[in-house]
Amino acid sequence: MPKYPGLGLDLRYHDQINAAGKTDLYPMGIHHNCFGSTSEMLFIREVAMMTIMDRLSDKADFHIKVFDDAITNKWIEEALAQSVAQFLGDSGWDTQLMLKSVLDKACLNYCIKELRAKAQYFEKTGLIPTLDASASAVKSDTIVDESLHNALRIAFYRLEEDQKDNPDWHPRTSEMVQSLVHPSMYPLVYGRTRVFAEEVVGVEDAIDKWAGKGDVIPQLELEPTDKGFRPETGLAPVGGWHNVGVGGLGVHPSFWSPKYQWLPSNLKFQEDGTVKFTSYINNLHPIRYSDIYSTIEKLVEKSLPAWDLCLARYRDYELQGGGRTKPRFPHPSAPDDEEEANWSPPFAEVETPPREEGADSDEDYEEEDEFGRYFSGSRKDVHWYKTREPVQPEAPKFEAWDYGVKPGASLREMFDGLQIIVKMASIELGPGKPEFPPGGWHVEGQMNEHIVGTALYYLDSDNVTPSHLQFRMQTSVDQEDFEVGQNSFNWMEQVYGAELGAGGGDSCLQSYGSVETKEGRLLAFPNVFHHRVSHFGLEDETKTGHRRFIALWLVDPLTRIISTANVPPQQQSWWMERAFGNLGMDEAAKVPQAVAQLILEKAPGHSALEAAGKGLQDLPAELMDIVRSEFGDAVPMSLDEAKEHRLRLMDVRTAFQNEAREKWRQNDYSFCEH
Repeated sequence: MPKYPGLGLDLRYHDQINAAGKTDLYPMGIHHNCFGSTSEMLFIREVAMMTIMDRLSDKADFHIKVFDDAITNKWIEEALAQSVAQFLGDSGWDTQLMLKSVLDKACLNYCIKELRAKAQYFEKTGLIPTLDASASAVKSDTIVDESLHNALRIAFYRLEEDQKDNPDWHPRTSEMVQSLVHPSMYPLVYGRTRVFAEEVVGVEDAIDKWAGKGDVIPQLELEPTDKGFRPETGLAPVGGWHNVGVGGLGVHPSFWSPKYQWLPSNLKFQEDGTVKFTSYINNLHPIRYSDIYSTIEKLVEKSLPAWDLCLARYRDYELQGGGRTKPRFPHPSAPDDEEEANWSPPFAEVETPPREEGADSDEDYEEEDEFGRYFSGSRKDVHWYKTREPVQPEAPKFEAWDYGVKPGASLREMFDGLQIIVKMASIELGPGKPEFPPGGWHVEGQMNEHIVGTALYYLDSDNVTPSHLQFRMQTSVDQEDFEVGQNSFNWMEQVYGAELGAGGGDSCLQSYGSVETKEGRLLAFPNVFHHRVSHFGLEDETKTGHRRFIALWLVDPLTRIISTANVPPQQQSWWMERAFGNLGMDEAAKVPQAVAQLILEKAPGHSALEAAGKGLQDLPAELMDIVRSEFGDAVPMSLDEAKEHRLRLMDVRTAFQNEAREKWRQNDYSFCEH
């Protein structure tokens, strides 16, 4: 009999060891101790280069223009004219930088060479790797063809029309986000949801054959301490590290939810190259919207190459994937402040400023600048400290990355099928609500959802300003590769754009830049990226506007979780419509009064059943109580109950996300200890 985390296995079970005894997993960036989820520290220069390449690859026909020297020379001139502030605007850097420029011509020549390599890959695949260093995002404005784009727009229109009398405004969004399909409605609820241990629930038969059936999944109780670590001994738990957690130590139990889980749908790869849902999409009626199922299947097919490119598998402590997994710039060989070559001008070329009347001696001098930085030493030393500019690393020799998965390493080749969570939503703005606020930094899901990848398709934008998705990654607290003396890391602070000192160091978070979320764009990325949506608003505030998108979240193919194949549809309205939708008064009269009354207790509002249930009970009260007890929660979940669970689930996630953000902030650089 199959076992799943939370059903037959510990909720935090995550088998990280393959048959060869090697570490093998897809990373998640939920916690800083998750294996394979951290970025190397990136030079400001490299982040700026990634931003430039992303913006240039947004240009129409970039893959053709990038091979025209006259055009690329103009691009280089425009990039050189940008100020430091333009590069650092949304980066999150707040360190007082002494840089007078970020990029030089050599850096931009490197960018052109890389863009030419990416253009060649785009010609073959329709995909553009972007913001790629230790991890990679992927964008495409062409991979979803016009036919599929229109089919998705029709699907959204149809779902919105069916909701028009009672739109489902996502809670706490000021009625700006309309949920058309959302996994927080009718999720797996421990202690309430009925499940099967076997994957028996399909698509067409989901309601007719399975709704209301199964056994209630037991309520879980997580231990108050992390099961992945025994603090009294410092040893791994019984069974080894691979049995719980997702690598590392100290992942708190609150990062898993013992109460709720989003439900993925199962898909199977077909021999003709297509994919097919083998279990229903939660909250999308499998019969009424069967054509929308087919449309989403086509979008999954288009997303697979993007996931193949951006998802890196962590095998034997090394990331392996189709996209870039290492920065372009090597670690500096001599990052210490005492390395004179790190500064311009050299100390020998600095002239000692004249001593002001009554000032301290030339050899014992102290001064504080307008930024609160304190300097001491000789007068010449202090003048040099205040005026010198850090020498940034030179652009490395260009070496083209070998984009694309190796033979046998695609998702289609490695697995029989996938588990995917679907969300469809529309952000609706109007004269009374002209602005959509920026989102908070987050990763997708909690630990027990095992989400490792995202694919977003932006299918419709009308009368709204441009918006971007911002990205960042965690970096390691342990930066032992950098050999610097005590308090001798100011050069590093300047070229990496981070405060590194103990007690005041920045959080170990590396900015990666942002990607525009324009209409017609497919954007895919691994769940090691923290991300947030930027602010946007109406272009014309006298009219309405919207941005519509569909999200596909990929569950770790190495860890199968409870899905809609295990959980019959929980929507009471679906069950009632199928069981009693065509029930007239004559047929209802044949329903035993006790049965009618029991159904109405759980699902009121059916006029024919109400007529059948009127009058005195035809069973003694004691027997009625026994029947009611046996009947239990056989009737699926009502809309009101589902909405209550959605609010509770959101509370759980808010608490989790707040704790996760706090953990991300608490891990800070402390180079004073080097």
